Amino acid sequence: MDNKIELIAGRLGIDPRLAYTKKGEPVCEMSVGLVNEQSETIWRKVVTFGKLAEQCSVHLRKGHEIFARGPIILKKFVNRDGLEKEYFELKAFSIGQSLL
Repeated sequence: MDNKIELIAGRLGIDPRLAYTKKGEPVCEMSVGLVNEQSETIWRKVVTFGKLAEQCSVHLRKGHEIFARGPIILKKFVNRDGLEKEYFELKAFSIGQSLL
């Protein structure tokens, strides 16, 4: 991916999880369900940092409809079986919530 900015909208599948880096920076992880043309749910990992991360953990809950904007990043890791896996993560710099 070339880190292009993307806008996604969907519902939170779980409550946002707030954690802190070793340097004390807040990090919030969310799982957002998007519905495609075939009515299938596709889950996207969304991550925020700093004050936005703290605000997301306070104001957002499972089932809330949100939109998130930021670059898509390809992440790679090796699982317990030694297989290389990869997934896409949206590093959000903007989060909004539906008021309806």
